[in-house]
Amino acid sequence: MWRAFRKKRGSLFFGRRIEQGFGNWMAHYTMFKVKDPESVSALAYMPHEDVPEKSFEEERMKAIRKKSA
Repeated sequence: MWRAFRKKRGSLFFGRRIEQGFGNWMAHYTMFKVKDPESVSALAYMPHEDVPEKSFEEERMKAIRKKSA
């Protein structure tokens, strides 16, 4: 289990943890400043983080919600 985590995410590097904390804080702060809070993502403030892959079902549900709104 630990080997899989390290292979996917790397070591428990302190700099990465700071970047995640800063990204989450900036996304939280930005949500109160923009008109569409759902458009704010913490990943936008974390340049070294991998974007998680979305499944077909997730993309389809997002399109349906966007269409009905």
